[in-house]
Amino acid sequence: MIEVETKLKTDCIEHIEERIKELKMEYKGEKTEIDLYFDHPNIHIFSGGGALRVRNADGKYRLTYKGPKKDNETTSRTEIEIRIESAREMIKILNELGFYEICEVKKLRKTYLLKDLIITLDNVDGLGEFIEVEGKASNDEEFKEKKDEIFKLLKKLGLSTKEISQRSYLEMLLDGKMGLSNI
Repeated sequence: MIEVETKLKTDCIEHIEERIKELKMEYKGEKTEIDLYFDHPNIHIFSGGGALRVRNADGKYRLTYKGPKKDNETTSRTEIEIRIESAREMIKILNELGFYEICEVKKLRKTYLLKDLIITLDNVDGLGEFIEVEGKASNDEEFKEKKDEIFKLLKKLGLSTKEISQRSYLEMLLDGKMGLSNI
């Protein structure tokens, strides 16, 4: 499955949330997500453009692999994700296999739905506030259609597609730790 995703940093999250409510998007709730990202000395997932994470979303756990990005306009990529019973046990397995933790990303996330699009308002520790809009596609044609749909929604929300970040939260945090620009 292709995760078609855009992300924009914002200083006016309240204004965006008001606009979301005006468009009558379905509110799905708020939760804290803690993502632990891993790499391996022989595989080099991160330097190859991918990501491997264990997510704790208020006691619900998932293991996710994300492949390299599909374009230079978004953070879209192939995504494989499964539910897991225990983050702790999954982390033990990864460590036994030689994987090591590279970064933790913690965020408070409000989620809204508009048809099959997921809109999240994120407050990311160490980075600030973001809006993320994502959808799913199963092939390149659907990818282009979903990307166009997301860009149209961003315009409805009064946001510029020129402000879209091409970097993940992981990349932004690691850049900050290395003294590079944050956004």
